[in-house]
Amino acid sequence: MIKKTRQPRRFAAGRLIWLTVLMGLPACDGLSFFAPLVLPDSYSRVSGGIADGRPFFGKTYDALNIERGDFLLATCGCGDWRVLIRDDDGREQQFAVSFYDTGEYDPAGEVVLFGREEEKQLAALGAVEQSNGTATGSLDLSIFRRSFAADRRETHTNDIEACIICHIGEDPIYPQPEGHTVYQPGVTNCLDCHEVVIN
Repeated sequence: MIKKTRQPRRFAAGRLIWLTVLMGLPACDGLSFFAPLVLPDSYSRVSGGIADGRPFFGKTYDALNIERGDFLLATCGCGDWRVLIRDDDGREQQFAVSFYDTGEYDPAGEVVLFGREEEKQLAALGAVEQSNGTATGSLDLSIFRRSFAADRRETHTNDIEACIICHIGEDPIYPQPEGHTVYQPGVTNCLDCHEVVIN
């Protein structure tokens, strides 16, 4: 009787490449398409936004908790709030977000932050602690997920960087009006002409 020897299975090159790609992705950012960010049930929108209109400045982080860029949560007035993400390579993306609670708005309580921009494949879901002025949560950027952490600024009267993030760049939250003086890095001082007041 001849004993058959079992031939080892060949591992397809395509499978090896796919496995390598999947293992390497978390090193850049976490994948978001497995479970997209969604607003929890039973939450209702806070009409007019939150009571304190001062902006939140912070950073974004990838799946390995490596800092990837700047995060800004700011109002354009009239209760319209937006998130702006500026990566370390200079790329900017921004989209509208709203605040949600269980129906009894408390200016000192925690509210849920949520927004989705389908066309740009962007989303944000997080919590804003109004009493201590912190915001934390997650961002979906195309197929990647990041986290963010930000703090409310008491004032940015003397912070030119705040002016730049809000008003200058590829996709600013509140663009400069037509005919405005062109901003020149290291030369233009916004505060020579403007007084910043955040209520």
